[in-house]
Amino acid sequence: MMNRIAPWLCSRFAPMLLAVSVTWAVVAGPARAYDFTVGAMPLSVMGYVNQGVAFNIVGGDHYDTKKGFQSAIFQFLLETKLQMADNLTFFGSTMVNTDWAYPLLDGKSDEWGEKQFNRSRDRLYVFDDYQDLLKELHLTWTPGNFLFRIGKQIVKWGETDGIRLMDQINPSDTRRGLADVEFETTIIPIWLLRTEYFVQPQTTWLTDLGVEFVFNPNADFRGNELILPGNDVSGIWAPNISITHPALGFCHVGSYDIVKLDEPDAWDPDTFQYGVRLKGILADAIVTLNYFNGRDNQPIFESTRGRVPPEPSPWDGNLILHPGKKGHYPKLHFVGGTFSRDFPALRASVLGGVAPVLRTEVFYAFNSSFIYSPVIPPGEKELQKRDELRYALGLDWKFKVDWLNAKSYFSTSTQFFHRKIFDYPDDFYFSGVEDDNYTATFMINTSYFHNKLQPMFFWQRDITFRANLFKTQIAWEQSDRLKYKLGFLVFDGRRVAKGFQPFSNKDFVYFTVAYRFS
Repeated sequence: MMNRIAPWLCSRFAPMLLAVSVTWAVVAGPARAYDFTVGAMPLSVMGYVNQGVAFNIVGGDHYDTKKGFQSAIFQFLLETKLQMADNLTFFGSTMVNTDWAYPLLDGKSDEWGEKQFNRSRDRLYVFDDYQDLLKELHLTWTPGNFLFRIGKQIVKWGETDGIRLMDQINPSDTRRGLADVEFETTIIPIWLLRTEYFVQPQTTWLTDLGVEFVFNPNADFRGNELILPGNDVSGIWAPNISITHPALGFCHVGSYDIVKLDEPDAWDPDTFQYGVRLKGILADAIVTLNYFNGRDNQPIFESTRGRVPPEPSPWDGNLILHPGKKGHYPKLHFVGGTFSRDFPALRASVLGGVAPVLRTEVFYAFNSSFIYSPVIPPGEKELQKRDELRYALGLDWKFKVDWLNAKSYFSTSTQFFHRKIFDYPDDFYFSGVEDDNYTATFMINTSYFHNKLQPMFFWQRDITFRANLFKTQIAWEQSDRLKYKLGFLVFDGRRVAKGFQPFSNKDFVYFTVAYRFS
């Protein structure tokens, strides 16, 4: 009996016990970074431990979500920095990312199994692929005015928050949906060579200038990790999409039957990716000019004959369709730039005397790929190429409202995004986009009790598809290491299968304990 039970217990609960042990070892220790010496080289160890829990708060019983308790995400990040010489640094980080809902609900919740969330366990329980466990691993050499960095790393180009515009070099990871996770878990480091050269021109209008070159040989290609249709693939974050089939009636759209997904070949010169950026301080403004020629991290899927037949849902008996798809990562070729500066002339003493900061970024992409949906025009191919323009405007402003908070500022961030598709078809549609796509975001936060109590509100408005995301959070920072967060997310959408409407059953409340040692 024990010969059968012991392996089952180990496979089911060993990751949880390991994570709890790591958490206790870190939290019970002193709240500081750990500094060592390796030979004569300084070594710093830092990171964080997060444990969250989330509960669905939408009334009723819905196919695409779990009532009540639905996730318990644990994240442990460990970073090491070794100063090998004055101009030579090694950096490495590793992460454990798991959702305890799977061992806690598998086999114990009929709803969890009938809605097929249990089938997403292999993809979402533990991110145990080496690409997930190994975050960053790079060596940086800074001789004189040069910087050379080789290894697994993140390159940030954009000026916007939340919505990535210019940041197209690194793929993103949205498998955890919009759960309360750290930023580090949503940007995927990849193997790159990055070089920079800095000069200080002796002019009054240009005070700093840098040239950056990024090379991606696709040593180990990885694209975006997506929220895909199907409870069996994306768990509680699978979008709620259904159709009325002329022969089959009402059907849930389930996971794709991906017949083929072409990826760029490793070390193939035809798929190498290049990026160049000029960055300078021009008349008190930070200005960049950007160029990129490579692959889009977002795969594009075309319809094809599938191999998986429809299956009845154990939950409601309706059929679940598995559309056949073939995909590839299309080319991405763009030029653009960013601009950021404060405007001291707009300081207002009555508001606390802080100057607002304007952030802008824009890029023009050539021959981006789009898919006709739901109807392909006669004589046309499903896959189409079009130029597009994307730009964003952001305004950050701190101000005082004494009758609301006499000791701390209110920080606000307002952003506006526009995506324009040129030569958009007159009587047909591309999947997921209109000819003009508009989005706006607003965020405000402040603090009380010497920065311990930190309320925050965030609103994202999808203007084109008339959809909203609201996030409200209150955090208590017990120390500079330990923080508690309580919040909720609410989704709203008016157009079926557009914007946030497929997530309208996923409103949830969350609580997170976060411990940072740095």
